[in-house]
Amino acid sequence: MSLSNLQSTDEQLRILIAEVRRYQESSPERRKALTRLLMVAQRLPGIYKSSHQDYSAALSLTWEYVCKNINSFQAKTASLEEDVVKWINGYLYWRIRDMHSKSQDISLDEPFGTDDSNPGTRRDFVADPDVPLGLDLLDRAIQKNQDLHRQRLGLQLMRYIQQDPDEELQRCHLRQYPDCNCQFLALRLLLKDPPDRIADISRQLGISNQTLYASWKKKCLPLLREIALSFEA
Repeated sequence: MSLSNLQSTDEQLRILIAEVRRYQESSPERRKALTRLLMVAQRLPGIYKSSHQDYSAALSLTWEYVCKNINSFQAKTASLEEDVVKWINGYLYWRIRDMHSKSQDISLDEPFGTDDSNPGTRRDFVADPDVPLGLDLLDRAIQKNQDLHRQRLGLQLMRYIQQDPDEELQRCHLRQYPDCNCQFLALRLLLKDPPDRIADISRQLGISNQTLYASWKKKCLPLLREIALSFEA
């Protein structure tokens, strides 16, 4: 059973943030923990949405910022979810604002979003406006940071696994077991929280552990690496 079925969002975030902080920078365990945290963070209601043409780029920079700075994040109220959303929106808003020309500046007093049930302005949902003072320098540091580059690729790969737009992962499967394909295995072994074990999956499907492991190692992992490399092309 996943964390989302067991804990409130606040408890889930608290556990995931603590898990990330337990591991050393650049460790595989930390990258996996960050991926699980970002999967939850991306679904949080209240994350700022925009039709601005550079929104996707700003959002990508924001997730990189979260990965880089999660250790220094501090909750300020009783609601961890609201604090996380405000922290994320604070950086995201200023990234979008920086991408606007001077004639297209966003007003902090404009209504936030289009949801009538949420009548607040952007000022209510962003962090201290002093935040952008060092953003250019921070962005350059982020771009040079190899770990964050890998994290960005990890996010792209995570979305690819979830969507499998060309059904490339689904077509890669054991001959007699089309349902046991690379997308299925990647979702169970990489993205599920907590991840399943190959032994459990093989027992569930009635496939030998050795056969399933060989398929994952020799077919699925090379395919996932190839897809990840294509993002850099």
